[in-house]
Amino acid sequence: MLRNNRPVQSWAKRMIHTAPRLKLQDQYTTQGIPGLLSPNGFKLAWIDQQNYLTTKLTLLTNGTSDETRYPFHIAINSARDQTKQPIFNVASQCHNNHFFFEQLTSPLTNTTSPSRDLESRIIDRFGSLDGLKKQFIEESEKIIGQGWVFLVETESKSLEILIVNNSGTPYNFSGNLSLDLNGPINSDEFEAWEAIKEHTLNKTTDWTIPLLGVSLWDHAYVLDYGVGQRAKYVGDALDAINWEVVNKRVYV
Repeated sequence: MLRNNRPVQSWAKRMIHTAPRLKLQDQYTTQGIPGLLSPNGFKLAWIDQQNYLTTKLTLLTNGTSDETRYPFHIAINSARDQTKQPIFNVASQCHNNHFFFEQLTSPLTNTTSPSRDLESRIIDRFGSLDGLKKQFIEESEKIIGQGWVFLVETESKSLEILIVNNSGTPYNFSGNLSLDLNGPINSDEFEAWEAIKEHTLNKTTDWTIPLLGVSLWDHAYVLDYGVGQRAKYVGDALDAINWEVVNKRVYV
């Protein structure tokens, strides 16, 4: 077939989702993240896992409009669509895992700190940075299986800790999976579920911005910390936060 005397290609270029490179990835590959992850632990939790997720996302979005979108946008756009749950799960995991690893540095050499404004707000809400760390660990223990724990900024500029199960996203009411509905729930959880339904049905605009997050998936820590040492891992991960990255996430 010719158009303007030039052959028209009968195929369209396919887009491939690939894992982004971290700023210190070469160093982490050979040395791990000293004080947090060994080289093998880093390889499993970032390189192997992120390559697996991006490959799976490529296969799921091939030939659709999502193949040209970032995982973040795919997760946001598919969070409310029950027919796209497989795509949502993978896209959300892709984004969450990158969000986690791009904020890490070695806790042994970490000299970063929250901005003056952010530290003041953390002290107002949690008493101190140690208070934030203590509550983070306590909240992380509430998830029995896989999940994530985030420090989020709400519409009112307050700081809260949000736990999400499995592949939940912190950006969306209907997709944050903050309640584990695999078993019985108590009255407080039922009220939270009703509130989530109301937000979803009324299409309430979401305004929750994650500032920092920690992966609670087994592959992120079991190789280096073993079973039953999640609290130690979460504490070490918080000591490894590069606050220069977190400060840039605060909504201005």
